[in-house]
Amino acid sequence: MSTQTPLPGLIEAMAGAVIDAQERIEKRQLAYLGEYFDEHNRPKSIVIRMPSMRPGATEDDEDLYRAPLLPLVSTSFLRVKDVEISFDADLGNLVEPAPDDTPGDGPMKKARPWGRRGESNAPVVQVDTSMKAGKGKSGAVHVVLRVEGAEPTEGAARLMNHLAQTQGVFRTFRHDDD
Repeated sequence: MSTQTPLPGLIEAMAGAVIDAQERIEKRQLAYLGEYFDEHNRPKSIVIRMPSMRPGATEDDEDLYRAPLLPLVSTSFLRVKDVEISFDADLGNLVEPAPDDTPGDGPMKKARPWGRRGESNAPVVQVDTSMKAGKGKSGAVHVVLRVEGAEPTEGAARLMNHLAQTQGVFRTFRHDDD
C-alpha cells in the first residue's frame, strides 16, 4: 500500500527526532549530576583519614579530609555530533499548496526578529517511504547517530572548581585523643 508523505514534513520529523535525542542526553546528564547532591542540594562528600602533615604532628596523628564527590569523578558531557539518515523512497506527486487567505498585513505576514516565519507557498514533493528496498525491506531507513564528548559548560566548570576549593582538612586527631 502506497503511503505518500510530504518530504518537508519527513525532514522536519527527522530533525525533530535529532533535537529530541539531544534533549534526552541533556536531561540524563542533569539527572546524573543530581546524584552528587543530597536531598537538601548539598554536595555529597567523602571523608578520608590521612596521616597528618601539620607542624608538630606525630606519625600516629591523622587528619580528616573532606572531599566533595563531583570533582573527584570523571564527568562525561555528551552532545550529538552528527547524524546520517538514509532511506529509500519513491518520488510521488508534486502537490501545490492551498491558496493563502491571509491578508497581506495579517499576523503571519509580519517579519519577526526570531521564530518561525509564515509557511511557504512553494510546491511540496510527496515521497513514498513504503517502497520495497533491496532485500524485500519496506521503507528501509538507516540511521547513524554519533555523539562526542563535550567540554563542561561554563556553569558546570565553575561549580566543580568551587567544590574542589571547598575540600580540605577539617579536623585533626592526635594519637592521645582516642
